[in-house]
Amino acid sequence: MAGAGITGLAAAHALAKAGADVAIAERSRTLGGKVATERIDGLVIEHGPDSFLTLRPAALALCAELGLAEEVVPPLAPDTVFVWHAERLVPVPPGTGLVLPTRFLPFLSSPLFSPLEKLRAAMEVAVPARPAAGDLAIGAFLRRRFGDAVVERLAGPLISAIYGAAVDELSLDALMPRLRDAESRHGSLVRAGLAAPRAARATAPAPLVTLRRGMGSLVERIVSRLGRAELMLAADLARIDRAGTRYVARFADGARVEVDGIVLATPAPVAARVLAGIAPAAAEALATITYRGTVAVTLAYEASQLPRPLEGHGFVVPDGALPIAACTWSSAKWPDRAAGGTALLRVTIRSDALLAAGDDDLVEAARGAVARTIGARGAPTVVRVTRWPGAMPRYTVGHLERVARIDAALLPFPGLMVAGAAYRGSGVPDCIAQGQVAAERILQMERVGA
Repeated sequence: MAGAGITGLAAAHALAKAGADVAIAERSRTLGGKVATERIDGLVIEHGPDSFLTLRPAALALCAELGLAEEVVPPLAPDTVFVWHAERLVPVPPGTGLVLPTRFLPFLSSPLFSPLEKLRAAMEVAVPARPAAGDLAIGAFLRRRFGDAVVERLAGPLISAIYGAAVDELSLDALMPRLRDAESRHGSLVRAGLAAPRAARATAPAPLVTLRRGMGSLVERIVSRLGRAELMLAADLARIDRAGTRYVARFADGARVEVDGIVLATPAPVAARVLAGIAPAAAEALATITYRGTVAVTLAYEASQLPRPLEGHGFVVPDGALPIAACTWSSAKWPDRAAGGTALLRVTIRSDALLAAGDDDLVEAARGAVARTIGARGAPTVVRVTRWPGAMPRYTVGHLERVARIDAALLPFPGLMVAGAAYRGSGVPDCIAQGQVAAERILQMERVGA
């Protein structure tokens, strides 16, 4: 196993549970990758993802298997998300969802849009469906259906906050194929959203949940169940060679490990580098997956430093309106994130101009943004800056074709596979599922060989 993020740990857990001998090589000195929780002075600070989707079952099922089911908690009410518009925070219209609207009247009364912009959006029901003709950007698809204003002021900031890239470059087929399906089946995204039975929507489980003590609880529990697995930290994988039907992992310090199968749960550029000698076609395809960096600035304020208590989950920012991309009100979104009325905020920065700045400049940008938007006064009581340089894979148009090329190039190498955020979904459940699938393929190979 190369890489001890959540993908590699999920694969290692599945293999260890089946009785396989497992070695995990991790380039850093910590386990969990971007899933990292800090607990300090009554605060639960997430340095990476703060939640996971229940609509994709792998994470929820793994939590249950590991005895963490009682730790799974839904977000707090109210679940309002705001958009920074015209120098104020405007609520996302109720029933909007991420893209498919389930209610239209709240949209029509929203101050986010002018009457003409609302009229253009309402005309979506009359925009004809187009048959699929190759992948396209989510932004282009939504602009054709709703107009520019909805994309730039609502859908774009919401989607970019999740996937870390501009909506006009993100792949529709890779990230939101259900939109194309909704258009095909209903002729309109509005009609598709309104077609869902209201009772079913009301009784649906929370689509987003977290763990009471933070997402790091999942990493801790997996590691505790790895049994005899060998953990190799600060291990820089240099290349992979073939040794008959087996593989040899060679490390920068000269160490070597011979194994039956390898899961490369690393960023795509690392996988490309180590596979360049053994599988150059796969390495070439892997190199076409691009990444961008992000920074999370966590700020804690006393209740007296805010003009009013926070009510809602936070806000997103249209491109260029502020030097930040979003702000999560962690203490108002999740239970038990802060004690004593402390407001815990996580500010996301993706501005290319700021990513290379020093920590002081990043904190100043974050403080200025929360002062301007929610009126936070004075210096925060706790500050954390978490940098993830080049850590977010960009699912740009044509992403699924790139992944198919990688898969095809690795077909001659049974037991050698890639998995993780760069390929078939970057969320925690997606990564867990990919790790488990990779583990099962290795186990199947062993069964056939036996």
